[in-house]
Formats: sequence, C-alpha cells, structure tokens
Amino acid sequence: MPPSSQVYSVLVESAKNRQLKNASTCAFCIPTRGFSHQYWCVCDHLGLPYREEVQWDVDTIYQTQDTRELNLQDFIHLENRDLVAILSVLEYNQWFTKLSSKDFKLPSDVWEQVLRVVSRSGVLEELLLDNAGLKSDFAVKLSGALLHNPASCLHTLNLANNALEDKGVSALSVQLAKLPLGLKHLNLSKNSLSAKGVNTLCMALCASPSSSSRLTLLDLSSNSLRGDELPVRPVTNMVGLSGVFSGSQVCASLLKGSLEHLKILNMNKTVFSNRRSKEVPPSFKMFFSTAQSLKTVSLSGTRLPIEALKSLLLGLGCNPNLSEVSLDISCCELRSAGSQILEGCIAEIPNISSLDISDNGLDMDLSPLLVWLARNRSIQHLALGKNFSSIKSKNVSHVLDNLVHMIQEEESPLTSLSLADSRLKAELSIVLSALGSNSSLTRLDVSGNAMGDMGAKMLAKALQINTKLRSTLIWDRNNISPQGLQDVAAALEK
Repeated sequence: MPPSSQVYSVLVESAKNRQLKNASTCAFCIPTRGFSHQYWCVCDHLGLPYREEVQWDVDTIYQTQDTRELNLQDFIHLENRDLVAILSVLEYNQWFTKLSSKDFKLPSDVWEQVLRVVSRSGVLEELLLDNAGLKSDFAVKLSGALLHNPASCLHTLNLANNALEDKGVSALSVQLAKLPLGLKHLNLSKNSLSAKGVNTLCMALCASPSSSSRLTLLDLSSNSLRGDELPVRPVTNMVGLSGVFSGSQVCASLLKGSLEHLKILNMNKTVFSNRRSKEVPPSFKMFFSTAQSLKTVSLSGTRLPIEALKSLLLGLGCNPNLSEVSLDISCCELRSAGSQILEGCIAEIPNISSLDISDNGLDMDLSPLLVWLARNRSIQHLALGKNFSSIKSKNVSHVLDNLVHMIQEEESPLTSLSLADSRLKAELSIVLSALGSNSSLTRLDVSGNAMGDMGAKMLAKALQINTKLRSTLIWDRNNISPQGLQDVAAALEK
C-alpha cells in the first residue's frame, strides 16, 4: 500500500534534500522495498539522527535472511525516539509483514507508534507483542487503529503476558471480529481475563464468518478466571474454559471452523475448582466428539474433574474427523481416580498420537495403566515423567517392567518416550537395558533421573546395539562424570 500523497511528498522532498536521486522510484525496488531510504527520509522529517547500524542491519542481515519480520529486540539498545523512527517506516514500507517484540516493556511513545502502523499499513499480517507491559488502554486504542484501517491484512495477534483485562479485550473483540481476512492465530494468555471478557471475545469471534472459519490457534491459558465469576445458567457454566464451551451456539460455530490448537493451561483455580460437582455440560463432550480440525489439546495444570476427563476421552474416541491429536493433560492431579478413567478409555481411542500424563501423582497406578496403554495402536509419543515420587523403591521395578513390556512389543507404535525428572536413579537401568532390543523408539528423554555413571554405562551398551535411537536422546541432569560421558560418546561412535 503506497503512502498517502501528503506524507509521501514529505518523504520525497526529504530525499531531495539528502540529494538522493530518484528516491520516489528506488524506495520500492530493492528487496526490502527501500526501507533504508524511507528510514533516512523519516529521520530527516522528524529531525532525528540517522542510525547507520539500522540501515546496515536491514540491508545486510535482514536482506540476507530474506525475513519479513521486524524484531524490535534488534534495536532496543537504541533510544526510544530511534525506535519511533524505525516503526514510522512501517507505515509505508511494503516489505515487512510481521512486527514482533518479546520481554521488552514498550514505552508509551513507542506503542503509540505501533498503533499508527496498525492503522495505516496495508501489508502488516502479524503483530506479536509478548510481555510488552501493555494495559487495557492499549487494547482500546488498538481497536480504534483497526477501525481506521479497513484494508488491514492482520491475521495473527499475540498479546500474551500483558494486562489487557476484560475492559481492553472486550473493546478489542469488536474489531477483531471485523478483520477482513479473519484471525488465524490469537494468543491472549496471561492477560488477567475473567469469564466475562473471555465470553465476550469468543462470542465476537463466532459471530465473524471469516474468523470462525479460519481460526486455527486459540490460546487463552493462564488467565485468572474464578469459579464465582461464571454464569449460573447451565448452558454457559463452562465459559471459563476459554469460552469455547460457553454454550451450544458458541461451540457449534467454532466446530464448523478449522480450530487446530486449543490451549487452556494452568487454570487450576477456575471453573473446575469445584470438583465436588459431577455435572459436565453436554457441550464439553460435544466439542471433542464433533470438532473438525483439532490437532493439539493442552489442558496442563487444569484441575480436571473425573467426569470432565471421561467426557474428553470419550469425545475424542468417537470423533471420526480427527487423527493424530496431541493431548497434554500433565499436572492435572489425576491420581488414582484419573488413572482408572484412562484405563477404561485409552486402549480404544484411535486418534491420539501424543499423550502427556506426566506429573499426575499416578505412582503405582501406572502399573495397570501401562498394560492398557500398550493396547493402544495410535500413541507414538508418551510422557510419563514425575509420576514416581511416592512409589517405594521395591515397587518401582514392577512398574518399569510393565513399561519394558510395552516398548518391546514387536508392533509397538511408540517412537518417543519421556521419563524426564522422575528421579529413578539406579532403577532406570531396567528401561535402559531393554533399549538394546527395541526397534521402534527414535526419541528418548531420561533427563533428571540421577542415574549416575552406572546408568551411563547401561545406556552406552544399549546404544551399541540399538540402531533406531539416533534422532534425539536427552540425558542431562543425571549426575554423570566425565567417564560416563566418554562411555556414551564411544558407544555413539561405534
């Protein structure tokens, strides 16, 4: 999108003052669409010093890497006014389609300039401002910026780790629903949202035909939802779960779309905080049984009631539309009751390719669960770490024997196994010794097990025989001496 005639004339006049010949033509012909020339003009117009290192970074590093992402991290060592000048160029530059910043608190004059870019750019597609110190007033003004740019190409927005709160997100939702191309990725995790703000957002997205059909990633995890904030009407009492299950209309709208990644992590004090109730809204199971495009379901850190876990698994199990789903239910305090639900469902679920049940206090319940997991023919990646803390040493071997039987099956689909941070120590040798005859695993994570040099020796022997485990092996934090490292290195060379 070319700059407005008034501003463009200023840029050309500034270029003439700098004795840049044919500035109006060359500004758009080199790979970065003349960013350096435009930057020179903007500095001249604003009365700011021209930083040659900015020109060098763009013309050398950015151009060499052929990147269309302008990362503010590359320039945060400069003064705020320099950042404003750099951002000003994006109002007119046709090359950069992505603007990003992470873990940098944007000063008000800088984020105000970001808003001007959003309101004028016709090529900006992605805006990523993670942990930028933004508050609700930024979100309100961002909504206004989008309103003034009917030609906006924005489809990806990441405002994670800010404090937009309900006020900001509610105001922003109105314009997000009106984006011409619709949203593809939306990340508003850790934004101090309540059920009210989440519900407003999801209703707006579902009312937008373009967003509801294009949205593939929705991340509203780690927001401070509270059970007492939730609506009391049965049809909407799941609104805290990122609004996806807030009612049949909302749920149905998203199901018709292409949502692939649903992240609702670390809501351990939210709608599921009252675990006494066994009632789970029908919309919860309906979502997982009729979703069209889900690839990732992340519920880590969420205190799932047993009935919710059962509805989730049964929903996935009877959904003919899904395949190769990654399910993360780690750190959900499943314990014995959750293990029994998994035992009753997991063997017959045909579409889960990755299962993370680490850090759930399963302990001895792992033993029967592994028998049922071995019967599943679709799980390729399995994470079991942090589930051995309460098992007596004499009983660990029984659990690990069942794991060995699972990975030694002739037609085992398992290609990746994680036992990270389980502190198995010498008992890990039971698994390591079985690796020699394993023909399926290509990735293994045994980090954080304090196996020592004896474990390293067992690993080295297995690696001399195993011809498959060559993709990834993670074994740090195991109290291994240089001799142990040398044993493994020598085995890898053979």
